[in-house]
Amino acid sequence: MWEYCEKVREVTKVLLGGISQGLGLEECYLEKTLEMKPGFQFFFANYYPCCPQPELALGMPPHSDHGLLTLIIQNQVGGLQVQHQGKWIHVNALPNSLLVNIDDHLELVKLSG
Repeated sequence: MWEYCEKVREVTKVLLGGISQGLGLEECYLEKTLEMKPGFQFFFANYYPCCPQPELALGMPPHSDHGLLTLIIQNQVGGLQVQHQGKWIHVNALPNSLLVNIDDHLELVKLSG
């Protein structure tokens, strides 16, 4: 688990560098501004097996992710949805892919670069 979390942290650093550059900032801007070196990292694992009657499943209520980035590895069960332009759409993840969601905290970063 420790090795996995270290690798996810490396991926997050690369993603933040790309986001910084995409915003016209230095590659290390978000990492420095958010003081990522001593930062926290949370690991949550959820397993949702196939449901024999998916029409009866409640799932998660609509919510936003409160962190910085959420990295998701989705299994073959599916069911993940995102809200886009006021409508909920299914996320059809490619096998062995990593889904990245920009969370609430990243939306609040002051971009004064």
